Formats: sequence, C-alpha cells, structure tokens
Amino acid sequence: MRKNRSLPDIPVLVFVLFLLGSGSLAARGRDEVTKTGGAEASPETALYWRTVEENNKTYIVDGAGNRALLTTYRRIILTSPGAVEVLYMTGAESAIAALSSGRDPIWPDEKTILLPSVGNTARPSLEAIVALEPDLVIGNAMNAALMADLSSRGYTVLIHNADSLADIFNSAVLLGRLTGKEAEARNLVAEKEARLEALKAELRNNPLNLKGAFLYSASPIMAFTSRSLAGEILSILGIENIAADLNAAQPILSPEYILAENPDFLFGAMSITKPEDILAADSVIARTRAGREKNISIVPSSFFLRTSPRIVESLLELYGEIKKYARPGA
Repeated sequence: MRKNRSLPDIPVLVFVLFLLGSGSLAARGRDEVTKTGGAEASPETALYWRTVEENNKTYIVDGAGNRALLTTYRRIILTSPGAVEVLYMTGAESAIAALSSGRDPIWPDEKTILLPSVGNTARPSLEAIVALEPDLVIGNAMNAALMADLSSRGYTVLIHNADSLADIFNSAVLLGRLTGKEAEARNLVAEKEARLEALKAELRNNPLNLKGAFLYSASPIMAFTSRSLAGEILSILGIENIAADLNAAQPILSPEYILAENPDFLFGAMSITKPEDILAADSVIARTRAGREKNISIVPSSFFLRTSPRIVESLLELYGEIKKYARPGA
C-alpha cells in the first residue's frame, strides 16, 4: 500500500460523500428481478441495478430510475471507470465506443489510453457523446444530471454505482448481459467470490484482533461508518471499525473518542494525502497504538471508487498491509 497518493478531482470527493450515506448491503442476492406492478424491494434489499419485466420485455433499471432494454449493445460510452474494467475483464472491450478520462489511468491503462475520450470523468462533454452516436451510455453518480439530459434526448443511459460488494458483483453480471458476455461475467464473479471465501476462512483460523478506521478527512477527523463500502471491507477482514455504529452518515471523531477507542491503525483516503496529515490532525493520535507505532497509511482513493470486481485484489493487498499490525491471541 502506497504511503502517499495524490488527491483526486474534487467532484470525486463529492461522489464518495454521496456513497457514505448508503447502507452496506453485502448480504443481498444478485440479479434481483422486480415484476412491474408487484411489491417494490425494501431499501435494505434493493440493488442499485435490478432487472424489471414489463410487457414481456426485460429492462435493467438503475437507482435513479433510468432503464435500458436487456439486449446486446455494440457502441457503449462509459464514464464509469469500474464499468470499463468489467468490460475488459469479460472480453467485451470491443463494445467500448469511448470513455472518460481522469487524473488516474483506467485499467488496463496501456489499452484504455488509446480509446477516444469524451472528457473528464466528472464532467464529460455532451457534444462529444452525442457525436459518437452510442447505443448505450453508462455514467457514474457524479454526472447524473448529464445522464438525465441524454435520456431526455432519447439516448439509453444507466448510472453505474455501488455501495457494496454485492452491488459490484451484481452490476458486473448485468454488464455481461448487456454485452453478450454473461457467462464470462458470472465466471469472473465466481472467481472473485471464491477468493473472498478463502480469505474469510484464513481469517477465521487466524483472526487479526484489530480495531481501526478508514478516515476521509483530517480536519475535522471524519471516518467511514459500517454503512459504506469501506465499512464492509473492515467487516470482511474481521476488524472492529471504531466508527461502525456512530449515528451520523459522516461522523466526526472527537479526540476523547479516539483516545478511548485506541485504534491499532488508521488509514487515510480521499482528502488525506499523507500519513502526516493524520498525525497532525490532533495530538491525541500520537497516544494511540496507531500513532505510537506509526500504523498509519494512505489508501488509494481508487480503492473505493473503482466499482469493479478488481476491488477484491485491492482488498487482498490491504489485508497484506494490515496483517503486519495483527495481535494474535489478543
């Protein structure tokens, strides 16, 4: 895990704050089907992408209400880096007509750098998208207004978003169905889930016995709760999240609270660019185990923003970092 990482564009931070208000829904089933006229799924079980049957046709509907007929699309413009990654991982890259670009390259960058761009990931160009005559546009939560504009002009659009691993895996399968690569997508998800299960088995036998937090702001000190993708990741690793049960969607951790919790590690992300930012946030941090032993690092912001199954590799890398702080038998 790198010790330093450059700050993403400010709109990306806004996107992450949007994600913080969403619940972590790891236990949800994949590819949920809602019958038109039937009971709506509850907020606790609804996936951001779901399939809906209407007039003997199947549509994919996103959390913003956009819908796309479930068929194979050949000219897709994507402003979601995670969706781009899924298409490459399933062998559907030939369907990419163009993508957006940002400060960080999109994997696999040696290939994506050669593709046409429709502008910045946070602010893609309407004119560039229209000029390419796509049959489907897959956006991200930062450009929901643009997706609504395109929809009003008759374009088929979906917003690609996820606040849990279940959401990430579900959208990967549905992206496979939209590109004629469903079998490949299901195999991809099965492989990632198997790796997660192997990790969980290892942790059952060798628990880390740690408590810590992901911080996204140092001034004031703010952390990810359990109702976030970051919180779910800590749960998978069997780590006690010191901010797990705080009521606020974006809780501020007071010095007294941090000292009482005495975290074993603190990881910064988003607006925090170097470990020194965390240590300098309040003198009390130096009195915790995290501060005394310098168990403080920076997690690349792309860890939480790349909503593709590649997050499993990032999670395993994070496990390798956190394992160094473990307290066996504690």
